[in-house]
Amino acid sequence: MPVNAVAPYLEFALPFYETRDSAHNAAHIRRIVGRLDDLSDGVDPAPRAAFLHFLASFHGLASRVAHDREFDQQVRELLAELDWTEPEIDEAYVLLERHCVDPQTSEECIVHDANYIEVLGAFGVAKAFTKGGAERQSYEQTMEIFRRNLHRVEFKTPRGQAIAAEGRSYADGFLDRLRGEL
Repeated sequence: MPVNAVAPYLEFALPFYETRDSAHNAAHIRRIVGRLDDLSDGVDPAPRAAFLHFLASFHGLASRVAHDREFDQQVRELLAELDWTEPEIDEAYVLLERHCVDPQTSEECIVHDANYIEVLGAFGVAKAFTKGGAERQSYEQTMEIFRRNLHRVEFKTPRGQAIAAEGRSYADGFLDRLRGEL
């Protein structure tokens, strides 16, 4: 995916992630964007680029879009400047609201998987223990929470499902070894 195609969305959205925690900051959004091409492979119907770029860039801003009238207006103006129609903008808002919990379109499924890949593998383990440490959990508590959540997410894209199988296997093996060492 050409970087310049997603650039206007990112340029607008990234400053709003500056004060977010490390799991939901601008780096997280850039990682999501970096996974879009890989996760789009084999998805049918093919994703609509503008919707995909919007969802990836605004993934963590759904609540702000829904509850901040001034921000909502700024986003609508941005999309209008990018030649979106009112019905397209309205549809994008619906997709933004539901993509994490009930993805239905190709674009939603891709961004859903791009986000949840971060609960898998070595990255997922590191993220879990970073969060657990910040919340003053014991290793055992963090392991229990992580293992419980590791298998909860259903990946929607063919590539996401393959990545999930490998990442879960790695994380399960790591947790088994850590439990034995503790």
